[in-house]
Amino acid sequence: MKIAFVHNLPSGGGKRSAFDFIKSMVKNHTVDLFYIDETSENYMDVRDIVNNVILVPGPKTKGGLGIIYSMIKVKRIYAEVARKINNGGYDLAFVMQCKICNSPFVLKYLQIPSLYYCQEPLARSLESHNWDRGWLNFFKKTVFRLRVYIDWYNAQGATLICANSRYSVENIYRYYGVYPRFSKLGVDINHFRPLGLKRKLVVLCVGELSASKSQDFIIESISTMKVKPTIHFIYNSTNKNYKSYIQKLADSHDVIVKFDELVKDEELIKAYNSASVILYTSKLEPFGFVPLEAMACGTPIIGIAEGGIRETIIHNKTGFLTERDTIEYGKAIETLLEDELLRKIMGQNGRQYVSENWTLDQSYIELEKNLYRTANLVLEK
Repeated sequence: MKIAFVHNLPSGGGKRSAFDFIKSMVKNHTVDLFYIDETSENYMDVRDIVNNVILVPGPKTKGGLGIIYSMIKVKRIYAEVARKINNGGYDLAFVMQCKICNSPFVLKYLQIPSLYYCQEPLARSLESHNWDRGWLNFFKKTVFRLRVYIDWYNAQGATLICANSRYSVENIYRYYGVYPRFSKLGVDINHFRPLGLKRKLVVLCVGELSASKSQDFIIESISTMKVKPTIHFIYNSTNKNYKSYIQKLADSHDVIVKFDELVKDEELIKAYNSASVILYTSKLEPFGFVPLEAMACGTPIIGIAEGGIRETIIHNKTGFLTERDTIEYGKAIETLLEDELLRKIMGQNGRQYVSENWTLDQSYIELEKNLYRTANLVLEK
């Protein structure tokens, strides 16, 4: 098939999944990239692997009320993207999310079948842990609901929606009123692999530095321990206030922290292989690549028993799942740090589990089925 790929993703797990999907897709199909922001290719550049690249310059993401201007302008830009696709002889559009409007407006303008791979509905951002109290935030939240409506409205235009976890399937139906299909993600087990490095008394946390990722919970959990390991934070984005807050919190609890931003994959894989344990405490995370990457590298992981990570971490086999309780979480860390043999066994189990269930090939087989399912849905109509 001739496929138009549309996205405006930030750096992170969503963009990694896009890169991996397209890398497999071009083996069987002609794939052209349509994008509106060159910075969206600063991380995992898809332009290097697609057949053709079409840039339709659009607005950047703005903060505050500036987002309203971006939303108005991006609607017109996506109409132009859709016009080019509709006139381009494409069999299908494969669409992923947008930094400005989440579900892109292009879904409403396309006249060909569209498969929308949705990480999560924007309405999830209304959850209480994403907002501070106060009248100003009450006003911001009210304005934000307009974006949530636009996200819902645009998503209705997709021929088929796919989700990255069973948890996301439920959320997408809850907020969009449309049942998506579960289409699993996977990791490159030849890339994320054990290196046989010596493990350090370090726990590793990978991901955006933000309140929703709960790095403060990690510090507070480690503060309950007698022997406190160093926490290595590797992150792709943050704001200065939150990073400063984390540093001050660590200092107040006599916990040593180390920060590294936007490291290359080679450094990330070494970090996975050097740490004794990987910690993952995001609040209601829809999926999360970190547990799979960690396990593929043979490193045990400790997560919170909520959201999509309940579907990837096997409690007492590849790591631990705990309640969101600092004492319980701290004890889980202690258990692994004090038992080298248990860490080794869980690491081996994790590597085997990912190799058997969460590879890129297995992931793409599911996506390929859904690509053809999307085309057939239109024919059936």
